Amino acid sequence: MTQTALAAPVGDLGHLLRGGLAALDITQFEFEQVVRRYEQLGEVLDKQWSSTYGQNAVFPQGSFKLGTVVRNVHRNDDIDIDLVAKRDIAKTSISQQELKEEIGQAVRTFARTPDSGRPNVEESSRCWTLTWPDMHMDVLPAIPNRDSNRDDLLITDTDVRTWLSSNPTGYAAWFHARMSPSTLTASAEEAKRLDIEGVPEWRRRTTLQRVVQALKRHRDVHFAEHLHDRPASIVITTLAAHAYAGGTGLYDSLRQVVSQMGSYLEWSDHTWTLSNPAQPAENFLDGWAAEPTRAEHFFEWLRAAQDTFSGFESKSGLHEVLPLLEASFGRRFARGANDALSETLDGARHNKALRMQTGGTLAIASTASAAQGSRTVKGHHFAGGLSPR
Repeated sequence: MTQTALAAPVGDLGHLLRGGLAALDITQFEFEQVVRRYEQLGEVLDKQWSSTYGQNAVFPQGSFKLGTVVRNVHRNDDIDIDLVAKRDIAKTSISQQELKEEIGQAVRTFARTPDSGRPNVEESSRCWTLTWPDMHMDVLPAIPNRDSNRDDLLITDTDVRTWLSSNPTGYAAWFHARMSPSTLTASAEEAKRLDIEGVPEWRRRTTLQRVVQALKRHRDVHFAEHLHDRPASIVITTLAAHAYAGGTGLYDSLRQVVSQMGSYLEWSDHTWTLSNPAQPAENFLDGWAAEPTRAEHFFEWLRAAQDTFSGFESKSGLHEVLPLLEASFGRRFARGANDALSETLDGARHNKALRMQTGGTLAIASTASAAQGSRTVKGHHFAGGLSPR
C-alpha cells in the first residue's frame, strides 16, 4: 500500500521533538519516588550527624535540579539522579576519607530499611551509588567552603586526598537565569498537551531545558556502542546555555545552539577551557588535557548533531522524519513524537483543517479556506509512520 506523505513545516518539527522529549520525561510517580528516597536518606544522615550543630543537608544537583533529566537509552531508559550530602563541619575537623566513609555508612543503613526498595550499594571514586531497577542515585559527600562568600562546597577528589571546590546551587541559578526569557512561552506550549492546572512546575519545560534534553539524548544514542567516550553532560549543558539566544521554537533553537555552542570553547596554551559560570576558576574541560581524544569525540558528536538537525528539513514529509527521529533519539522518543503527530492530525481533522493536496500530500491549513488546490480529508484513524515492534 502506498503511504500518504504529510508535509513537514518547521513548526511541526518542533512539535514532534517536544512530543518525543515528553516521552522521556520523569513521571509524577518517579519524581515523588526520588524526593521520598532522598528525604529518607536525609533522615538517616540526620540521626548519624546529630552531634553536629549546623545546617546539614541532602539536596539534588545536576539534571534533576536543572530540569533536564533524560533517560538512559543504554540502561533500558532508567534515570540518573545526583545528590549532595553536605555535613556542616569545618574542613579541619574531618578528612576526605572520613567524610566519605560516614556517607557510605548512612547509605548502607538506608539501603537496609524496608521502605528503601533495597537498592544495591556501590562505591565509586568520589561518591556512593544506589541502584534500583529503574533508577541510579549518586550521593556525593560535601562540606561547606567557609573560606568563600558564595554557596561553595568542598568535595573530595578521585583519590580522596584533596578538597575541590564546587557550587551546584550557583550553577543552577545561572542556568535558570539563561532559560528565563522562554519560560512563559514554552510553558504554554507544554500546556497544549497537559492539563495545566494539574501540572507541577517541575514538568513545565522551557525551550532551553528541552534543547539540553535533546542534545544529551542525541549524544547517548550516538555513543551507544562506546559510552565512555561521551562528552560530559555538564559540558553540553553549559555550552548550550551559553549559545542559547532566547528563542521559543524548539527546532530553530536546536539548530541555532548546535551551530554556535562550539564557539564558547577556548583554546589557549595547548589547553581547552570551559569555565564554570558559578566558579570561574573551575575548568570543566580539565580532563581533556590528559585525554586529548575527549576533544576529538566532542567535535565528532557536535558535527553529527549539526547534520541531524539540518537533515530534518531535507525530508519531504513527516513520514520520512519519524524514522530519522528513531535513529537519532531511540524508539521511546520516536513513539512520543508519533503520538504528538497523531494528536495534531486528529485535531486538524476535527477542525476540518487537514487537506489532501494535489500529488497526495497531506497538509494542515491554518484555516479551511487557506488551502487551495486541495480537498478536506474525512475523519478516520491514523497512527502515524512507525511500524509496530
